[in-house]
Amino acid sequence: MIRQRLSSSIKFQLIYQDETKFGSAVTGQCDTTIRRYCASITAHRNRYGLANVVAHARELLAQTMIPGGLADLYQRPNILLEDWLYPDPKAVKPVGLELERNIGETIVMQKLSPNLLSDLALYLGEWQEGSNAPTTTIASELWNALGDYGALVEVNELSVKPQLGHATFVGHSTLRLSDGNFSILFDPFLLPKSEVYPPNYQPLSLEEMGQPDAVFITHSHPDHFDLGTLLRVVANTPIFVPEVKRESVLAIDMALRLRQLGFKNIHTLRWFDETQIGGMRVIALPFYGEQPTVAQALHPEIRNEGNTYLIEYCDRRVALTADSGTDCLGDVKKLAAVALERYGSLDTLFGGYRGFGLYPIQYLFSSVARYLPFVPENSWQVRQKMMCDADDLIDVAEIWNAKRIVPYSDGGAPWFWQRGLGPCLDGSQAHIMAVDPTPEHVCQVATQRTGTRKDGAIASPVSICLLRPGDALAFAQEDTQVVQNQSWPYC
Repeated sequence: MIRQRLSSSIKFQLIYQDETKFGSAVTGQCDTTIRRYCASITAHRNRYGLANVVAHARELLAQTMIPGGLADLYQRPNILLEDWLYPDPKAVKPVGLELERNIGETIVMQKLSPNLLSDLALYLGEWQEGSNAPTTTIASELWNALGDYGALVEVNELSVKPQLGHATFVGHSTLRLSDGNFSILFDPFLLPKSEVYPPNYQPLSLEEMGQPDAVFITHSHPDHFDLGTLLRVVANTPIFVPEVKRESVLAIDMALRLRQLGFKNIHTLRWFDETQIGGMRVIALPFYGEQPTVAQALHPEIRNEGNTYLIEYCDRRVALTADSGTDCLGDVKKLAAVALERYGSLDTLFGGYRGFGLYPIQYLFSSVARYLPFVPENSWQVRQKMMCDADDLIDVAEIWNAKRIVPYSDGGAPWFWQRGLGPCLDGSQAHIMAVDPTPEHVCQVATQRTGTRKDGAIASPVSICLLRPGDALAFAQEDTQVVQNQSWPYC
């Protein structure tokens, strides 16, 4: 019999039925609710432009604080409704699996029966590795449907396997770390290979990287916690997620959602918990930033729960700070000082540099409209820079005594920027540095950290290492080398 596996040219997306009153973070329906309540602001933007909306934010937001508007979310001034803060998890159920080819080309939405859901991860993880047609009726129905829509291909040996190295930048926030015997995937968000990308520059697939020995997630935003990718991972693989005591409008209970799909080996990590994967020691560190405000917020007990990570292996110490920044509980610069004292200096910092400074009214036009109700009225016209920019990232590295920075967590390849993630680097579109700075911007900032009239610009002592998705770092005894698996096809 011919063995088949899941195609690397197909993307899976879980479809959920959301019957909560105001919408859940699982489906993003909570953002739709906010935009509906603020339709008058959208109309104002269409007529006068975004700059005018920001200039008149206070009065525009005040006009939505009426029945049928944002007022419907508040029990009383500054106190939000329990139903908004904590959507009922039982009212959000997985019902289908969407198959996508290329970008936004939905092939089909395959309905999933309740009986199939509890073993979905088991089936898809096995089929990712290669399998014969299943014999049970419930599994064979899904197998046949996937085959009909081109989601199954023959198992074959790869002609050329990439040299993955000790730290492979898969793209955006996805990293593969390996000590040579064991491998870990962080924030796996794998996108399909496609004819719309250059034939010699394609996304890395799980088939090329191999099944990980463990998976770690920083937080529950969909570009970090992608169930469509995780369903390709073998179901008994250890998956480590931040502890979420109660699912909220700002934080998905990732452990609950994984177990619903049949994952068998889920672990929650609190800040400063640690675990060992082969020769790799992984320490969960605090996740500060990417919250509704950088300071005072309504209901500060409701957070975008997350972890950053410190990994010790191969005589190196590597940190991943993802979308970190500043919030009312702390900031990543102070975290760097604490971690330096407790664990020692860094070899390499993988850090975000986007900045993402928005006036609260701009949340309406972003993927985090749900943040808006948490902003106190006295901050409606105060810009909130929830993530590190390039200067902040370099500050973090200097405080942590890092040798090098690898800018990440902002796209990096066409399969990301064509989906709205990160700057467009092929020259086909102009980009705005305040929204999506290029990774080269981090290099420019680092070369001009300070200076004098006599000596000119003086660079940071931390080196900046630009990796393109697919590139890797290889740790030699004395130094670190860059392994380029594909040629960057853009100028």
